[in-house]
Amino acid sequence: MEFYIRINVIERYTILYKMCFIEFSVSSGHQIMWLAGLNSENIFPALNVALKLVVMCGIPFALGGLYYRPKYKRAKKIHQLMLDTKTTPIGSLKPGPVEIRGRVSSSVPPAPSPWAQKPCVFYNFHVEERQSRTHNGRTSTYWVDRINDRRSDPFQVEDETGSVDIIPGEGEFQINADHSTSSGTFNDAPENLRVLLNNRYGQDTQGLIFNKTLRYHESILENGDEIYIFGEVKQKDGKLVIGAGEMPLIMSENGEAGGEADYAARASKYKWYYYGFIALGILILTGAFPAAYREWVKL
Repeated sequence: MEFYIRINVIERYTILYKMCFIEFSVSSGHQIMWLAGLNSENIFPALNVALKLVVMCGIPFALGGLYYRPKYKRAKKIHQLMLDTKTTPIGSLKPGPVEIRGRVSSSVPPAPSPWAQKPCVFYNFHVEERQSRTHNGRTSTYWVDRINDRRSDPFQVEDETGSVDIIPGEGEFQINADHSTSSGTFNDAPENLRVLLNNRYGQDTQGLIFNKTLRYHESILENGDEIYIFGEVKQKDGKLVIGAGEMPLIMSENGEAGGEADYAARASKYKWYYYGFIALGILILTGAFPAAYREWVKL
């Protein structure tokens, strides 16, 4: 004959808390049930509710918040440093964070871009394909990267006071698209693009029956283009160069305001992700025990 002990709400919450943090073994499980006066028929469904909420929802949201925290802090730091750093004439550069404006020049013949075939110190050729999926009777479309070809070479930036070498490396280019077009079911891709995709990238603009829905963008940075640079001045081979350091190297056609606005938007976005995920994680984690309790009292 089974005997059930009547316990109040506070005692039940206390037992639920213990169940989630005591390491289970067969014997410990029986001990907890003995303390609570419960059996496996009414204890484990409630525990199952709490653990599912914690493991499937609470912990992933909390970890998501922690993932975005350093991104938010870094974007905020970069944005503030950009605000605090004033434009310096190239002839007055000294080691440390710097912001300059000038014209692009190259001491060696630049390589041509894939699409426009224009000599440039940087290009990004980007092709995306539109795809669709159906879930629960609803169809949604999205874009998938098919080609993302990027190349950058060392170049110089000059103004009225002098010139300085830029070491782009893994620097961040904010360059507007110089050429854009699209193709689709009844809209053939231009011949030069079809040849380029096939010969250089092994891609086809046509599907099994109809044309694929594609969009194409090419961004290039040519000699003579005006450019804004934010980076770090350092010594290399006995001369000053600008590259990435503690802060990233940012090269933008949109000027100082464009770079600052971009990082302000990033900081704001990451801030919402960080606090939002953390808040959701906490809400779910704290809500797991009341949910488990409601399941318990039904038994």
